[in-house]
Amino acid sequence: MRLSENIESIFALGEDGAPVTIKTIMDRVSVKSFGVLLAILALPSALPVPAPGYSVPGGIALVTLGLQIILRRDFPWLPQKVLNKQVRVGEKPRLIKMMVFFLRIFEFFIRPRLAFIFTNPVTYRVLGAIVALCGLSMCIPIPLTNTAPAFGVFVIGLSMLEEDGLLSVGGVLCGIIGLCLSLTVLAFVAWFGLEGADILKDLIKGLLQKPEPEAMVKTMALLLC
Repeated sequence: MRLSENIESIFALGEDGAPVTIKTIMDRVSVKSFGVLLAILALPSALPVPAPGYSVPGGIALVTLGLQIILRRDFPWLPQKVLNKQVRVGEKPRLIKMMVFFLRIFEFFIRPRLAFIFTNPVTYRVLGAIVALCGLSMCIPIPLTNTAPAFGVFVIGLSMLEEDGLLSVGGVLCGIIGLCLSLTVLAFVAWFGLEGADILKDLIKGLLQKPEPEAMVKTMALLLC
């Protein structure tokens, strides 16, 4: 069964009133596959549709899995408290549809390539380190520190499913970019206080679209103060 089909069947349980926990996910997927768990646990935070209350438990789970990848464990393990955490994204049909849509796009391109990345102890541990660091970033309760790192973990998880080393390189790059963004957010928050994240968000929006002169002056004034 493809991962997109697995997602649909897992969260169909939530529609029947049965709670969907992280343990439910682990029971429904191959326990041997770190890739499936990484992709499923990271995807809700990787999407532009918010999943309130999910990033912290998801981040903790990903940190745990990342450390196990570094240690080259054969089977994933998570603490009971994390396993019992309910995943409430099943209450949002739009989010589930978007998750399945994203997965089907990626599944079309995934195929075995550069498989040595997953058998080489050094490169495999690099993947684990990126996963753990991105999981830590997801635990930070500040905007802009969740989506990009989670997307990097999601791509790494998908690459592990089919041993697609080329895709894993893309996941590592996405993760590094996400971590750099998180560090930038933390620097802005340390300098400007909690509104620093909003200042950075406005700055990014200004770079992505033609900025208005007044907005540019205001942002520059805040940065120079």
